[in-house]
Formats: sequence, C-alpha cells, structure tokens
Amino acid sequence: MKIAYVFDRPLPARETDSEQALQTLAAFSRQGAEVLLVLPGASERNSSAEELAAHYQVKGRFDVMYADNPVAAWSSARKLWHANVATRLAAVQSADLVYTRNFPSLFALARGTRPFAYETYRPWPDQFRVLRWPFRAAMSAPAFVGAILHSQFTRDRYHALGVPDERLLVAHNGHDPERFRERPAQGELRRSLDLPLDRPVVVYTGHINLTKGMDVVLGMARRMPRALFVLVGSEGHGVVERLARRHANVKVVAWQPFGTVARYLMAADVLLQPPSRVPLKLIGNTVLPMKLFLYLAAGRPIVAPDLPDMRELLIHDHNALLVPPGSDEGGAHALGRLLDEPELAERLGRAALATSERLTWDARARRILEFLERRLAR
Repeated sequence: MKIAYVFDRPLPARETDSEQALQTLAAFSRQGAEVLLVLPGASERNSSAEELAAHYQVKGRFDVMYADNPVAAWSSARKLWHANVATRLAAVQSADLVYTRNFPSLFALARGTRPFAYETYRPWPDQFRVLRWPFRAAMSAPAFVGAILHSQFTRDRYHALGVPDERLLVAHNGHDPERFRERPAQGELRRSLDLPLDRPVVVYTGHINLTKGMDVVLGMARRMPRALFVLVGSEGHGVVERLARRHANVKVVAWQPFGTVARYLMAADVLLQPPSRVPLKLIGNTVLPMKLFLYLAAGRPIVAPDLPDMRELLIHDHNALLVPPGSDEGGAHALGRLLDEPELAERLGRAALATSERLTWDARARRILEFLERRLAR
C-alpha cells in the first residue's frame, strides 16, 4: 500500500503530535507500506528523511517531500495553506491512501476523490460545536476510508456524531521496545543521571506547564518531602519552573532525547501522571497521553487520575494506583503506599510491564493497516 502522510507542522519539533506521527509512519513502513511524508516547507534547509528518523529515533524507510508554504511562520495560516496545497500534489493524489491527523487536511481531502483516513485523539466536535457539521460531512464523504481513534472515549464521541461503526477503529498508541531493551540496574541509572541513591524518586516526563496538572504535582511534593520529584521536559523558565524553586524536593530537568527519557523512567521508584482535572476541563476528557505507554514499558508502578480513558489501560491495584483527579492529598497518599509497601510497588510494576507487551508501535501499525485494507477493499 502506498500511503501519503500529510502533516502540517514543520519538523523536527518537540511537540508530542510530531513524535506520534513519525512513530506511526515509521511503523507503517516496517510493516511493508510505502510511505511518503508531506510537510510544509519552512526554511531553506528542510530536513531529510534520514535526519528526521535520527531526531525521533525511529527505524523504517520513508520518503519526505515539502510543499511550498509562504505563510509557514503563522500557525493557523500555515495549516490552511498546507491543507489546500499539499493534498493536491501529484505525489499525494497518486497514493493508494492519504493519511492525516490534521482536521484542515481532513476537510480538504473530503472535497476530492482520493481515499483518505483521519487519525485523532480529540473529540473536536464536542470541544468546538461549530465543527460538528464539517466533521460529519467529511466523515460521510464517499472517499473517506475511516477514522483511527486513540481511545474508546473518543471513538464513542464520533459515533455519537453519526459516523458508522465500520468506519471507526480504536488504536491506542504504543511504545518502542528497543528503548527498553537494555535495563541497567537502578543504582547505575541514578548515578548516570545525577539522582540520589538513598531517597525515593518520583518521575514525571512531558511538557511542564499548568495545563498538564503541574499545580497538583507541586501540591503532592509539599505533602511528600521525603521523596524527590523529578520533572523532565522543561523548555525554559515558565510559571512551573518558578514555582518549583520553592520546593527543595523538586528537580526540574530540561527536555531530553527520547532514549534518555527512558533512562529516567527506569531510574524512578514511581511514575506520575498528574491527577489533574485540567485536561478534563480543556478537552472533555484526558487523552491517554503517550507518556503512559512509556511508563508501562518501564515496568515501574504508576500513579494516575481515575478518569474514563485512563481506565481503558489502567486497572486500580492491578497495574497502577488511580486517584481522584484534582486531589494532591489523594495523590500523595498513593505515593506513600507505594514507597512504604515494596511488595505492592513490585507487583504493580510487573503488571504494568505485562500490559505494555501488546502496546507496541508495530502491533498498532498492523491493526491499522489491516483495517485500512479491509475498508479499501469495499
């Protein structure tokens, strides 16, 4: 199958959607698909496919081409321009299928005849009701092959919009087992990362801002002075970084390459998905963040919010401890249990690792390609 993957963000970038896109298309190529990545031209020096693969540490053969984009510096204009220019390129129109996770490109593709598929984690029509009609129309277009959704929650919202069951596939994200192939001793990892050997370490990785629930994390740190909270992913000196300086037991670490992130995860005693209500308010639900799949693969106990999409993968007292969202007290209590009950922590970590075994990028790519091939055959 020849797939043209239309993506409207200049690459490389540090945003999670770019990593997810590269992991997905690289996995498609490893499963035998012929993949062309179509990006907006953003500079005189656009990255090659080899450079992008090296940046995102992915394996797989894919090609990359750039569509001229004179408004690349302005996000909204860039997206609209790319949607209307890139989707019309001859190389895109000659593919067996056009694939995108950008809804401006979805709407542009719905006006044509080339088969196309859309991937998303967000129930956009719920968040912005003005989009309900455009989404319903695009997903009813004759050339629409199907939607790949990151959670059952999101799938149910598009089904409620009127999209037929046979056009919807739930495909949770995944992880790359190679990043955890080597598992050094915890002490060795901590020495290499300048982490203490004689103190419990709680690790969070990802964007560090208040929309990610960092206020709850700092509240947990106040309640748990015996633990060191390591927040990996800082890109500057924002509000959270300033607030963190007030806490002697909070260490903020700059954004790290993907391989180093895995080392921080394996060095931890506990991994933390902030038990915050903020994503619930912003999007209508949390979004099964990609860090969760890495957390599972690290084989460490996890503390996470008790929310519907989290419960698709996490089972309380089986592979994680789930706590009420918005409660730093509940989060601190769960951390205390894991630090005081090593048998519980060990059991949850083993179960998390077992859960991760079916959640690889390659397994996900096989499911999606089989779905697309079935739909194309119709």
